[in-house]
Amino acid sequence: MSTKQGLSSKSNARLLSMLVTGTALLAGTIILSVALGSVSVKPAVILRAIFSWARLPVEAPDPADYTVIMLIRLPRVMPAVLAGVGLAVSGTIMQGVFRIPLAEPGILGVSAGSSFGALLAIAGGLSKFLTLPAFAFVGALLAVSMIIGVSVGSGGKSRTVTLIMSGMAISALFGALTSLTLSLANEYQVSSYIFWTMGGLANRRWAHVGAMVIPVLVTLVVIIYKSRDLDILLLGDEEARALGVSPLVTRMLMILLASVCTAAIVAVTGPIGFVGLIIPHIMRMLVGPSHRRLVMASAFGGAIFLMRCDLLTRLFAWPTGAEISVGVVTALVGAPYFLFLIIRSARKGTS
Repeated sequence: MSTKQGLSSKSNARLLSMLVTGTALLAGTIILSVALGSVSVKPAVILRAIFSWARLPVEAPDPADYTVIMLIRLPRVMPAVLAGVGLAVSGTIMQGVFRIPLAEPGILGVSAGSSFGALLAIAGGLSKFLTLPAFAFVGALLAVSMIIGVSVGSGGKSRTVTLIMSGMAISALFGALTSLTLSLANEYQVSSYIFWTMGGLANRRWAHVGAMVIPVLVTLVVIIYKSRDLDILLLGDEEARALGVSPLVTRMLMILLASVCTAAIVAVTGPIGFVGLIIPHIMRMLVGPSHRRLVMASAFGGAIFLMRCDLLTRLFAWPTGAEISVGVVTALVGAPYFLFLIIRSARKGTS
């Protein structure tokens, strides 16, 4: 009994240490991302602006600094935090559900569905403020609904391979519809769509933060609460049933949560690749396979990684005036790492 208590106390201590370290790194990265740019702002001024916004009794900052911080920088940084958290957690879920270390949030056609929805908004002249994200979100949900329909149509006996193949087919379907729509669109609509598909965080507002925060937080809380079920699911369907966990219900719940979370993010930011692929993989090597620790570590890692990638795009635009999309930076970082994983997996398979 004392041994179990000792192990539990060590596990709790590691979890607490990870939370403290992750929170400190996250807060530091947020301050750094808000402080740096074409107009530099001191960290003390950032804190005063936030406290002033929260109606706390502090000296109000200069109105120009307050505008830069609260109306320009933070509305861009906070979507990066939420998108990084949501994509990394969704990637962790997909890798756990499918038991594939190279799975990522778009494996079930969410990105393809949202891209088609966004293109319909652009082609219809409705790509203003929250209208385009709404169309993209509906397109993503349509793709997820089709996946669930396949599962129900198979009598609730869909295996991992069936779900993945269905996702590939649905992605191909939406890809074909997107290509057809692009062939009928004008040059301006095509260029607008291509720019959206690069994934970006520029010109985001607090309303965009509001559209993302609930799906991301709900997904994070539920997954942490159900992390034990994900651990059990890794043992196999028969073992999961023996331990009182329904593989089908657990799998569908996890897929639905991850898909809705990803859809809400992609609808606002456009497709941002590799965050949900490489961050869970790296965190798994650092904290182990236990999903409670892994989900929390991935949330911190995803937010910090995406904020730093976005900061690179802003610093690059500072002297040149030409800002690249954050999706380009994540791809430049993630693609080589993805190739490294493929090569390493192939070598392990032949050894």
